[in-house]
Amino acid sequence: MNCILVTGATGFLGGAVAREFNRLGLKVIATGRNLEAGEKLKDQGIEFHSCDIGREPTLLNQLVSQCSAVVHAAALSAPWGNPHEFMIANQHGTEHVINACRSAKSVKRLVHISSPSVQFDFKDQPLAKEMTTWTSAPANDYIATKRQAETMVLKAARTGLDAIVLRPKALFGPGDTTLLPRVARVAMRGSFPLFSGSDPLMDLTFIDDTVSAVWLALKADSSHSGKVYNVTSGDPQRRSRVLGTLLEACGLPVRFRNLSMKHALALATALEWGSRAITGGRWEPPLTRYSVGALGFDQTLDISAARRDLGFNPQTDVLARLHETGCLWREAQTPLKTLV
Repeated sequence: MNCILVTGATGFLGGAVAREFNRLGLKVIATGRNLEAGEKLKDQGIEFHSCDIGREPTLLNQLVSQCSAVVHAAALSAPWGNPHEFMIANQHGTEHVINACRSAKSVKRLVHISSPSVQFDFKDQPLAKEMTTWTSAPANDYIATKRQAETMVLKAARTGLDAIVLRPKALFGPGDTTLLPRVARVAMRGSFPLFSGSDPLMDLTFIDDTVSAVWLALKADSSHSGKVYNVTSGDPQRRSRVLGTLLEACGLPVRFRNLSMKHALALATALEWGSRAITGGRWEPPLTRYSVGALGFDQTLDISAARRDLGFNPQTDVLARLHETGCLWREAQTPLKTLV
């Protein structure tokens, strides 16, 4: 691999991948839409190009043609947003990556970052394996477009493109721009809603474990092309311990408020309807049906396929890393209330 293109390198995972591969001495070309984050990558010696891959296929083609592998981490990842923007970022962006890889004879492997939310359903899913067909309706536009993106990659793999799909679950760690900020915003109100009377198991993935999985997928034998792999830190924890450890480390004392799943889903449905009816969907509800389901049901993944085929072997103590992440986030808040 004489050169690796990383899309979405101004995001949490893409940035971590680009920095680690650069540290290993590999030639990295990074793309993204956040110019400030892109300048920081440049400061670390990484070649960066501002590129909206969903709208700029010509530039993407030029960059891919210089590389022997592509890590496609770019996505619009949020529980709520403009359906058209999800389609542009997740569907069109992935289509453009696939086309660029097919056109560039130099590309030997595409690693596509998908999400286990593609098989999310409103029920317990303990030790879920990698399903690639789904019977339930997507819970939000993010899931709908990530399903489409993954389907396109797997179809391309069946027609000759060497591609592997990874589904990392609930990424966290220093620099997290998605999971921790949303949890913190809710906790800042002084109470945190919990759904159902149970304490379900949750799987999370420390950022270093995901970067390791990406590296292993890039190096994997071509016989694994067209396969999908769940990725977690392999250390599932009860919801109460996850939230308690993280929020305590963040310095956010909260009161947990129990709601029945039925009432929580009804409230989330009303908030989503109100957002669409009153703001055209521009306002992100503080509670969505997906967030209720993600916190209210047992959501763990079977990672045995990644262990077997890729040699993936996470050794992370999730609670220790959550504490570390929360402490670092707390130190960065100056003052806390103005930045959340």
